[in-house]
Amino acid sequence: MPHDDEPEDLPGFGPPPPPDDRLWRHPSEVGSNQPLTIVAVRPRRRRTVGISVISGLVGATAMLAVLVLTGGLDHRQKVTVEQVQLSAPKDPAPTELALADRVLPAIARVDATTATGANSGTAIIFRDDGHLMTTADVIDGATLVSVQLSDGTVLPARVVGMDRSTDLAVLKVEGPNFPTAVMGMQSNLELGEPTIAIECIPGRQGSPTISVGLISALDRRVDLTDGTSLHDMIQTNVRVSTSSSGAVLIDSSGAAIGLVTHRGMATAKTIDDSTSVTTRSTTLVPRYATPIEFAKQEADELIATGRVAHPWLGVQSSDLPDADAARLGRSGARVDAVAPGSPAENAGLEVGDILIGIDNQTAIESSSDLVVALRRHRPGESVGISYIRGIDQDVALATLAENSSVP
Repeated sequence: MPHDDEPEDLPGFGPPPPPDDRLWRHPSEVGSNQPLTIVAVRPRRRRTVGISVISGLVGATAMLAVLVLTGGLDHRQKVTVEQVQLSAPKDPAPTELALADRVLPAIARVDATTATGANSGTAIIFRDDGHLMTTADVIDGATLVSVQLSDGTVLPARVVGMDRSTDLAVLKVEGPNFPTAVMGMQSNLELGEPTIAIECIPGRQGSPTISVGLISALDRRVDLTDGTSLHDMIQTNVRVSTSSSGAVLIDSSGAAIGLVTHRGMATAKTIDDSTSVTTRSTTLVPRYATPIEFAKQEADELIATGRVAHPWLGVQSSDLPDADAARLGRSGARVDAVAPGSPAENAGLEVGDILIGIDNQTAIESSSDLVVALRRHRPGESVGISYIRGIDQDVALATLAENSSVP
């Protein structure tokens, strides 16, 4: 059996069957030469959780205690599922190998040379003009980058741009009509749903490897020891190598749903402000993936401008304490500090205000919710911030600025 960090080799790393023999199509195969785009940014999900134990896939046994708290501008349900025992990631079955084979033509290995050594990781082709997404830590500080495609072709790659704060990067290789992956949506995922990770492991030549696991949490906030945080992350128990980054998560339809990051993995602490499955086993190390639709949003901006402009409201916030939430009958993000001259100050927000929504559409139930909601907007855009002050509720109109402190 393989080591926990060494998934099974995946045979058949070759081109997909002809379009007429496949059940799925990429948009470029049905008459459109336009790159695949995510049409909508999801609202906060309304989720009804009922986890079916998928015995043939995960052999999980479950004892569920479900607490549903309803509230927010869109009546979002917050659900905690506890005492769920997840089995360790298992070796892929033939049907899972066939599913992964749909995505393999769009999976590539990245090799980067830096001043201190060499890095290696996994990338996914998301535009047929040769643009790939990977994690920033794979190519950070690289002086030379190459990409090995699924057919074994090695091409020099250009770094289009990267965003260290979210651990995302875009590469470009030259050539026509590259195979691309179908993109999924995080809003369609459910707890306990099976997922497959595909990755290229350093030092292992030939085919990528895959691992099968479960989605164990959604909307996860991960606080890192450097004082920064990753937000809205997908948590899974898939078995991936600790020596590389950028493994691609796919769902049960074969659509890409996330990029696995290793940033701060060994030392990160998680904040359970999301719907989650608590794993009682101490042998499973959780992995965190950036949702693919957010990665695609940032990738498009990197291609257009070479950088990501992060919106800035100018507040420090914290989750509303349970006692205050019970008193108000809802959750929110409490303003702990307002930066002088910031959009928040100019809009009239004050310390102690409780932020509960943006544009009367997106509910704010935690400080992480605030970050995720704001990053759907661009600097220069005006947003309506719904807030509670004392017993009164009001809306402040803030024009977002750019966060110049984000590297």
